[in-house]
Amino acid sequence: MIALTVCTTAQAQDNVIRRMGVSKIPERGLVIQAGAGLAAVKSDICGSFDCNDIGPAFSIGALFKYNSFWSLSGEVEYIKLGASEKTFQDNITFESRVIEVSGMLVYNLLDSYAGSNNYRSLRKRFAVPFIKGGAGFVYYTPSSYPTNRTPNSDITYDRLRSYPAIAGVIPFGGGIRFRFSDQFSVAPEVVYHITTTDYLDNVTRVENTKDHYGVVLVKLLYTPMPKNEVFTSKRQGIKPFKKKK
Repeated sequence: MIALTVCTTAQAQDNVIRRMGVSKIPERGLVIQAGAGLAAVKSDICGSFDCNDIGPAFSIGALFKYNSFWSLSGEVEYIKLGASEKTFQDNITFESRVIEVSGMLVYNLLDSYAGSNNYRSLRKRFAVPFIKGGAGFVYYTPSSYPTNRTPNSDITYDRLRSYPAIAGVIPFGGGIRFRFSDQFSVAPEVVYHITTTDYLDNVTRVENTKDHYGVVLVKLLYTPMPKNEVFTSKRQGIKPFKKKK
């Protein structure tokens, strides 16, 4: 009885996924994307997870699907980074607010289409893994202060340079896109960001080292449906309405 129930449940889930995969919309065009998640930093005062003050990350942007494998995305992200020295050797804690603007090339590791031949455009995969990479810039404003300062204190360390400041960034990573309909998909992803600055934490100790950060996001992808009344009417067997002259 239990085996029969499990088998029936699995078959029902498989049927649901199959129905979600049916589509007459080509894997091509504009997609709006927005996400939220968490960020951690690797800098002069923190190179591990336990010294991080995990901060929030938010993203908004657009994705243009060129075909079922390749896409080009443009994104704006807001990230809050922070950390404290684990040993309190120099009694430093920092916070940094970062705005990142980047463009990335996205490559699907599997074809988005699950069908073949004449049925290729009617079947799409439920889950598609992808990798991505690109370049951009960050606009950042850090501040550092004594870790043991009293609450509500405004004591801070001197700025090492003029802030806000701008630096280059190279983001790369990957994730999996789960397709629920022609319009909506969800894509968890992990992206690592290599910057060209050593001042995200307002601390510099070793020459030729740069600050990095990682971001874990869950994105909601929305594909606007094309509106074509003539096409819709023909498909339904209704002649399109024409205005009288």
